[in-house]
Amino acid sequence: MAPSVMGVTTQPEGASVAFLLVHGLAASSDELATLGQYLSEKGYASFAVQLAGHGTTPEDFKTTSWRDWYESVKRGLEVVRSWNPKFVFVVGLSMGGLLSLLLTSEESEVDGLVLIGTALKVPGILPKLLPILKYFMKWREIDVETAQRVYDVKRFKYQREPVSAYQELFKLQKVVRTIMNKVIVPTIILHGTEDKTIDPVSGQIVYDGISSKMKELHMIEGAEHVISCHPTRVEAYPRILAFIEKIVS
Repeated sequence: MAPSVMGVTTQPEGASVAFLLVHGLAASSDELATLGQYLSEKGYASFAVQLAGHGTTPEDFKTTSWRDWYESVKRGLEVVRSWNPKFVFVVGLSMGGLLSLLLTSEESEVDGLVLIGTALKVPGILPKLLPILKYFMKWREIDVETAQRVYDVKRFKYQREPVSAYQELFKLQKVVRTIMNKVIVPTIILHGTEDKTIDPVSGQIVYDGISSKMKELHMIEGAEHVISCHPTRVEAYPRILAFIEKIVS
């Protein structure tokens, strides 16, 4: 029996290809709903896992660590495998990309990896200020309406986020940088040129850092950070599909 973990299942009848979809920091599985639907229309199944502490309350979120989030991802993979598909793929968005890199560095029975806006390098001075800031600031207020303005698909978003969550993100970044070279599965990397949340150079860093023989890097012109909720997904998704079909055909 598959483990108990929250998430959204899309499972077309007879699907032999299944995806684990992993969302980003302080978000929820709904930010990957458009991709799950797109894959379903192509006959592919998916499970969009909801990470521990996400999609609930900021207070709940504050009690979790990157290890808790990673445990959710591992349980999500077990859900997908319980369907006994012929092919298994992992998709990670933003911080979910970091978790997906870690997962595929440890799991040999994954057929491919899709990374979208991987949160490997945060721009600005926040990473440098955080060691001091954490003593004076426990919460970061979020203007949700403004944050959603550039997207045509709205998604779950906390109105305040614990500063401790960013500490966990930076810890996870350090871990992933040390294990990237262990990733050998076929990988497609997408990043928006207009990403203001994560430095677009992250895509190149991942491309150079993994050991996959089959790998692609696509910079999506004009795309913001959460491509799955941005109009430019109409350009990104066919590229993902073409990459997947090289493996499953």
